Amino acid sequence: MRTLTSLFCVSFFALSLLALAPAAANTNALSEAELMAKAQLFVTEMADEAVSILTTQKTREGREEGFRALLEQRANMRRIARFTLGQFARQISDEDFETYQALLNEMIVKVYANRLGEYSDERVIVGTGQSKKRNFIINSKIEFANGRQPIPIDWWLVREKDGSFSLFDVRVLGVWMAQEQRDSFSSVLKNNKGDIDTLLQHIRQQISGGKSDAVTNG
Repeated sequence: MRTLTSLFCVSFFALSLLALAPAAANTNALSEAELMAKAQLFVTEMADEAVSILTTQKTREGREEGFRALLEQRANMRRIARFTLGQFARQISDEDFETYQALLNEMIVKVYANRLGEYSDERVIVGTGQSKKRNFIINSKIEFANGRQPIPIDWWLVREKDGSFSLFDVRVLGVWMAQEQRDSFSSVLKNNKGDIDTLLQHIRQQISGGKSDAVTNG
């Protein structure tokens, strides 16, 4: 069991992270049970790192910097960025993709990480999981000190070729966070004839806290 200061921390990990755990020697020889144990430990360690940021960084700027560093250290945002673009990932130019990925990173930090101070004294309890080939789904729940109903959290991990694990998505209350973001971005693009500039503007407005009307443009 680990203490976590916010439900939004978990959502942040859905759009951010693809965090990589250290590769073990001769990982191909590990049993399914050993791999599952490593996946469960990976989830626990992510919560610990979030707690460290939250307990040492008391300002908004400090939290942003901490989670920005966490992304740089552990996340493969290129994969998440490609995924959240959906079918439009095949149409975007390399230059626009680099801009999009940078904005997506910043949106994750700004929109999600800055909400972390709204909750306190919660516990993340990591449970069992299931696996299929390189994909691992680890179950957990957030328990609240005030007696509020626990919230189920599912973590979708991918085992990389080098034996490490990466986080692909997080399901909170039945909703996969990265997939929900992909649906939102796809709606913006479809309603604007695939214009990537409109999507980039939409994300910039999300970062600045403004309300985008991009999805209403025909």
